[in-house]
Amino acid sequence: MTNCIEIKGLCKSYGDFALKNIDLTLPGGSILGLIGENGAGKTTTIKCILNLIHRDAGEISLLGYDNVREEQLAKQDIGLVLDGCFFHDTLRPLDVGKILAPAYREWDQKLFRDYLGKFGLPEKKLIKEFSRGMKMKLSLSAALAHHPKLLILDEATAGLDPVVRDEILDEFLGLIQDEDHAI
Repeated sequence: MTNCIEIKGLCKSYGDFALKNIDLTLPGGSILGLIGENGAGKTTTIKCILNLIHRDAGEISLLGYDNVREEQLAKQDIGLVLDGCFFHDTLRPLDVGKILAPAYREWDQKLFRDYLGKFGLPEKKLIKEFSRGMKMKLSLSAALAHHPKLLILDEATAGLDPVVRDEILDEFLGLIQDEDHAI
């Protein structure tokens, strides 16, 4: 089994803030949570993992791929949910599926619609009419619809009511049962 994430010596400095020599390994079948106060570097670490910001030093491997040299290969098998919904307000959930389908070789439109139904999301309603919790459920539906091996979440349960949060956590536990997936 390949580790889902391997970080060795990650460093990133912003002058008044620095990540210094972060080492981390996330094996398949695991859920890892980064815990710390605001400004501790959790989101900076995630952005380095995703190559959204340039790191100053270190190595990062995602599912056995170098996150810079083999970025497209690595990202094919990653589901991502960030702190907010980044789908345009004038789209509908079915539009989101049509837009994302060509981006992922394993996109599963039926699974996407199944998640929309499971999470109680109206397929034809405009995203601008969604609550924050509904937008988060849409983001999770999209993140899970291409059968990712690695799910990266940044505040993914924010805005969800306790019942829905428990349902989503159960979904996450089901995802990692085979030990080839991680969160």
